[in-house]
Amino acid sequence: MRLLPALAIGLALLPLGVRAEEPPACPARAAILTLADTVLADRQKLSRLKARGVGAEAAYLKIRYGGLAMDAAATLAHGLSDAGVREAADLAGAIDAVRGGFDAVSKDAGDPAQLGAQISTLRTILQHGDGEKLLAMIAALPPERQIRISQPIVPAIVDWPDEQKAALAAAAGRHGLFFLQAGLVAMQRDRTAWSTFVAGFAQPAKLRDLTQVWSWAPALVGNMALPRVPVLDAASEAMRRNIHIVSIAAAREPERDFLMTHLNQSGDVAATVKAAQALIADIDTGRIKPDDTLDAAWLTAYRALRAASENTDALNEGLASIPFYGVRSQRPAGDVSVRDMIDRLIAIEAFTPFLKAEADTPPDMPAELSTKFRTEWPLWLELAVALKTAPLTAFAKDAGKAPVVAELLFAAGDPARLADFVLATEPVEIRLALATDLATRLDRTCASVLHHQAEAMLLSGQPIFKFDPAQ
Repeated sequence: MRLLPALAIGLALLPLGVRAEEPPACPARAAILTLADTVLADRQKLSRLKARGVGAEAAYLKIRYGGLAMDAAATLAHGLSDAGVREAADLAGAIDAVRGGFDAVSKDAGDPAQLGAQISTLRTILQHGDGEKLLAMIAALPPERQIRISQPIVPAIVDWPDEQKAALAAAAGRHGLFFLQAGLVAMQRDRTAWSTFVAGFAQPAKLRDLTQVWSWAPALVGNMALPRVPVLDAASEAMRRNIHIVSIAAAREPERDFLMTHLNQSGDVAATVKAAQALIADIDTGRIKPDDTLDAAWLTAYRALRAASENTDALNEGLASIPFYGVRSQRPAGDVSVRDMIDRLIAIEAFTPFLKAEADTPPDMPAELSTKFRTEWPLWLELAVALKTAPLTAFAKDAGKAPVVAELLFAAGDPARLADFVLATEPVEIRLALATDLATRLDRTCASVLHHQAEAMLLSGQPIFKFDPAQ
């Protein structure tokens, strides 16, 4: 492997007094800030336990869209971190790293490997140019703890240019961190990088394990899997290539993926590969944007999967057994399935032309809807019509109707009215869940600062807070 100077590992540090650069103007900016401020103000009304579940994403959006100075951003993030808010320690760590690099980041003296839970902090340390310090700390850990902090470095910088990945990989090798080195090489866009690494690797006995562990990593940049050692028989290799296509699709789609879980659960390789290929085709043509919401991607994947499946009932039953976790569900964790989410997406797609005044009459009920959702369709129809004629205040106090109204307002493309409605919703738990969900979705109609390459495959809903110098 060609060794690059260690200084090439990171990018230049942002000046201490810098503000978080504001994303380009967009129609939803004011609504994003309003919703973020609502979360940050009203989370104090929740019980301490519930309050720990909200706030980090809202704080990041306020910092980025509000252009907060780094001192103010640090105060906000550390306040949330001190209160035990989920993901706030990572946000605070990233801000500390922006201002002072590795040395400024708080590390658990008893177990520095805890830093491995903070993907944004790791990324920012590396962007700051402190890769050598971070690698030296990892190398000093017991071997069983090195992987815990090394593993998230790969997804943290998946979007880096090959030259920077190669520089960091070379540095990892010099520190004896071969697990990390191999992962950084495997996800380079240059398809010859792995063979060059293998040819120059001084410990060939380790290569088989490293190849097996990271065989999937080329999917992160759209490349085929690493060659197996030893090579499998022709049928097994063909199966492996097909499964890897599903991984490539997952790495390219926005937000979340369900095809990989469906494949593992059903074993239906043929239909799942056809769905993955349909998804990749729509991404290639631009119909699906990787930094958008999951809506179009999931509908493409589901429809292609349904068309290719021999047993549609079994398909739907399988999707109904896969839980969907995330604030967008607006129900208790585990109480919403992938099939439930697909039903909602089908309904939103059907109502959108009417809500945007592109159609004069509301839609007929789509045949694709499940039996379960067909009982909900009359409510959605009632509320879609009401959006055109009735004041929405009464719906804001109805826990069953408020999430549907908010969903329809989002589909209508009316962020100002959407923000006003969310601010009026009760109880506060619903208001904050809606505000968090919709602020993050509106971000994806603007600068998409919460988007990260290969997020659907690597993050599964975990936020990453980026403060790159170029942003």
